[in-house]
Amino acid sequence: MSIFSWLFSKNTEKNSMVRKWILQEIKKVDIENPDVYALFLGLIQTAVYWGKYDTKGQDDQILQMSKQYLGDATIFEIAAYTYYRVEIWLDKEQPELAKQIALPIREWIAEKFHTVLYVDERQFNQLFEEQLLRYKSLTSAGKGLTELHLELEQRILLTKGDRFNKQSLTKDSASAALESQYIKNSLAKYEEINIPEVIASIQQYCEKHSKMKFEEKKSKGQQLKQNHEQRDYLYGMALVAQQDWVRACNAFTKVLSANPKHYDALIERGLLYSTLGQYVDALQDFTVAIEVNPNESAAYLHRGKCYHRNLRVKDKSLADYSEAIRLAPNSAAGYFGRGELYDEIALHKEKQALEKNDHLTYAHVSEEFLAAIHDYSQVIVLEPEHDAAYANRALLYARKARAFQDLDDIANAIADFEKAMSLNWEHGYLYKQQDEMKELLADSQLEKEA
Repeated sequence: MSIFSWLFSKNTEKNSMVRKWILQEIKKVDIENPDVYALFLGLIQTAVYWGKYDTKGQDDQILQMSKQYLGDATIFEIAAYTYYRVEIWLDKEQPELAKQIALPIREWIAEKFHTVLYVDERQFNQLFEEQLLRYKSLTSAGKGLTELHLELEQRILLTKGDRFNKQSLTKDSASAALESQYIKNSLAKYEEINIPEVIASIQQYCEKHSKMKFEEKKSKGQQLKQNHEQRDYLYGMALVAQQDWVRACNAFTKVLSANPKHYDALIERGLLYSTLGQYVDALQDFTVAIEVNPNESAAYLHRGKCYHRNLRVKDKSLADYSEAIRLAPNSAAGYFGRGELYDEIALHKEKQALEKNDHLTYAHVSEEFLAAIHDYSQVIVLEPEHDAAYANRALLYARKARAFQDLDDIANAIADFEKAMSLNWEHGYLYKQQDEMKELLADSQLEKEA
């Protein structure tokens, strides 16, 4: 203690470097997002205001006495004691964060005060540690705040004004009693107000930090889960590209085991089930996908195809195609699927009429025929090189041309056959039908001329 007594000279509020420094640093604190450095500043700020009395109505003798205990040495003693109290609280209440918070605060205290008090850093750290050990030994011995305050009072007395050794301490018993009472009152006030404030700020930081860590951990867990899902999904897509249907289906099942609401995996597995002939399972996946995201058209489109092509349920298929079109009016797929459905309904009615020799019904332009023409035409508007739409529309016109021998239908069929074959050589099988239409056109024109 003699080293401190020798070095802490002219220890007054006016000459306090710590007070000047804290006024500058405290302005930089982000109150909304405090960090450990802000906690350190809060601790020092409370120590800075220790023992500072309101001058209004203050006894002059007490006021003069208080000014002698407002310098850097006294601030250090209060800061060291406050740090000890914080360290004890952290060890008990927040053991996981104790080192993370206490260690940097301890290092900053040493860094700031060894500079301000012109003490060698190694020597300062040693003295700081000795002070903390004194408090710890008292606590370990079962001593309470009274004993801790008595120890702190003795240390504070050695920091008074220009008196830094036992020889210069107050010898007058009345003055000594007054100083002792002043320090006791100040410590009681500090214990009641300042210590709880410091610990409350640290508790608030710990709670916010713990919440952030929890959210971060949760976020990382979700991200990891999503990464695994994405990896398994991409693996499934790779297997689809290799036409390894069964293993691809298993990959998507793994994705859905982790996340039953994975929309894309539901769609892909539903398509695989359709390919594997498991149509009920396919319908189930498409239906769940619709429940997951009712505003996406893909699930409606594929469920409509399943009803249409595999289960032959026309009314449900028509409803799904129409909903897919409503949700994605600029997509050709919905129109093409619905066009095929209308086409099949029209063809079925025409076949029934032929079987009954009902030529009027066979030649009649049904609503389904016109609806199919409309949908194929819409596909062509959206995708002008959609060869299948031209081919299907050509066959529609050709059927009606054979029944009714309308020149416009014949000409439309010929034009569509030509376009479909020019876009895709695989439609070469249509040459025969095109030739038939050309012959029919020639015959119809001769009859008209005759």
